[in-house]
Amino acid sequence: MRLIQKAATGLLALSTIALVGCQNEKPAADNSTESSTAKSVYDTGKLRAVVIGDSLPMVKKDGDNYDGLSFVVLEAIRDQINVSPNKTDKDVSIETIAADSARNGLDMIRSGAADIACGVAFTWERQRSLTYTLPFSVGGVRLLAPAGIDGTPKSLNGKTVGVVKDSMAANVLAESVDDANFQFFDTPDQALAAVKEGSVEILGGDSLWLRANQAATAPDSSLVPDRPYARSGVGCVVADTTPHLLNISNLGIGRLLSGYINDDDGVRSAINTWIGTDSTVGLKDDQISGFFTIVLSTAAQLNPQS
Repeated sequence: MRLIQKAATGLLALSTIALVGCQNEKPAADNSTESSTAKSVYDTGKLRAVVIGDSLPMVKKDGDNYDGLSFVVLEAIRDQINVSPNKTDKDVSIETIAADSARNGLDMIRSGAADIACGVAFTWERQRSLTYTLPFSVGGVRLLAPAGIDGTPKSLNGKTVGVVKDSMAANVLAESVDDANFQFFDTPDQALAAVKEGSVEILGGDSLWLRANQAATAPDSSLVPDRPYARSGVGCVVADTTPHLLNISNLGIGRLLSGYINDDDGVRSAINTWIGTDSTVGLKDDQISGFFTIVLSTAAQLNPQS
């Protein structure tokens, strides 16, 4: 998997896009809290986090608890909140809110019913109504397909492709592939289950998601095409209910990425569990460090006084 090694220039552009998006939204996010009647994280002591499904590498559910790359990031943001000067005496904890679809989950952020969702791919359409943090990952739209299908539009003619409804992949593939049929699923878990049971042969989605679930879902299929249909930064989106939550989240993410680059054993172990060499994704340390370095260097360029 060469998401980082072969596309350094493209990743720089992606992280710049995501950063420009979150910078453009900062004034609205901070100013709108002045008139907001919703209780903030500091009032409730809860960081209300939307969870959409429980698919690797972003989310893994174990009983009533959640883990995954998104929760490594959420915990870094929670820890940053807990050292914020705005915090009361009560430590803030993460409260998970399960969503039954991507649209409903993101609508919770828009309405203020939840504070944050992590593992959300950047799109210009979403950026119009959602406030993005720094990216902590990068995704590419590809397909998990059986032998004989190379993932090009021609190879998909007349085929049925499973996609998660309202996902970036669903939109990109619909625009890129004219003669395929699409079967929509509300959640990533439903889409993976359909492939595993054989009701859908081809699955379109984010490269990291497909790679992480390939062995358990469709071990004989391949990730195609070699070049993704599109790439996008993946970060968190935050609501306007808590003053400076965007800035606090960016600080938490920035320190997490910096810890990985600087060989912090705890940070490296936490992240590598989900996307590192021994995970189902299988990225090397230098690949992950390379992307994190790009994100932080771009942030420094866009925020020269920070």
